[in-house]
Amino acid sequence: MKQFLLRGQQLVTIAFLEGQLKRLPNLIEGEDALLQVPSVLQDQSLKHALVVTTAGFIRRGTLKPFFETLTNQGIAYTIYSEVIPDPDIACVEKGYKLYYQNGCDAIVAIGGGSAMDCAKIIGARVANPDKTVEDMTGNMKIRKNLPPFFAVPTTAGSGSEVTAGAVITEPAGSRKYPIFDFVLMPTYAVLDPKLLLNLPPFMTAASGMDALTHAVEAYTNKFHHKAAADYAKKAVSLIMANLEKAVANGQNLYARHQMLKGSYYAGIAFNVALVGYVHAISHGIGGRYHLQHGQINASLLPLVLEAYGKAAHKSLADLADLVGLSGQTEADKAQAFIQKIRDLRSAINLPAGIPDIQEADIADLAAGAEKEGNPIYPTPVTWQQADFEIILRKVKAEH
Repeated sequence: MKQFLLRGQQLVTIAFLEGQLKRLPNLIEGEDALLQVPSVLQDQSLKHALVVTTAGFIRRGTLKPFFETLTNQGIAYTIYSEVIPDPDIACVEKGYKLYYQNGCDAIVAIGGGSAMDCAKIIGARVANPDKTVEDMTGNMKIRKNLPPFFAVPTTAGSGSEVTAGAVITEPAGSRKYPIFDFVLMPTYAVLDPKLLLNLPPFMTAASGMDALTHAVEAYTNKFHHKAAADYAKKAVSLIMANLEKAVANGQNLYARHQMLKGSYYAGIAFNVALVGYVHAISHGIGGRYHLQHGQINASLLPLVLEAYGKAAHKSLADLADLVGLSGQTEADKAQAFIQKIRDLRSAINLPAGIPDIQEADIADLAAGAEKEGNPIYPTPVTWQQADFEIILRKVKAEH
């Protein structure tokens, strides 16, 4: 009965999330797509943008043409470049104060998942000045529209440019907390492959595996909408075909653009069909040990898929067919696809294991993963704390 009720709750949740397919961002894409943003701001009579990014982009001068275009078109801007990896509440509050101090009326987030997550929650604070970030953690607690929001990814991984979620780190609890609300969906998604040309190989690899994990978890989950499943398959196909190329040659503009599209499609897929136990485990590990999120996912993904067992074989066999893998049975094809993930991970030089995990932390990490994953994520099977502990010990020992 408990399992029946859990699945019923998940089915209702997914049906609710399907409405987001009608709320997708306006898409601006192609070389120099970022330089189209000032015209859009001008057309909407917006006067002052808060540009949320990282210190590295400012230091390298990558955004100089964008700032010049803003100035030429009469758009004022304030730069907030103090975004840190795994942004915490203090990081959000600094940006929130800058927004008000400078009379901003739009937000342009340029960066990876951390920059976009930080910017989204800054926007949520603007919409709800009487609510703290803690008040808005969880689901559907923002409820008021953010300022016009332009999401410009500089990694092909998080999918934040097309998702209604963000993640915040609470240092005191050493854990990441998801925040979800339809209003977090960006107004515009800007896919400019030129912004990725100097992304280092490790970050290209890790962010790409994050996107792949989004797509695979969305596809293997139960109750997904056909459109979400189609987006997930498009993402898997693009990422499998282009990630190794993008890692090997960062100047490959075509591969960069295809990875951006793959990440974007994966973002649509998991925004509707949700993620699974890879992410439930990964958030705790990232919050505690401050490892790169995509790297953690890359280590966990094959182990979690194998542990799902026959419940995931049909979905994984579909993905194996998609990327041209063979096998006599669904189980054979599923295993071939899991091996393909391992082979790709090895080719892009990401580690198989996470030796940073401490045995003393495993019970707490498993409890946190169970709390995040159940009852919301419609995973192929339902795990208890002991199942999560098994995976944590396996990935700690993996070589």
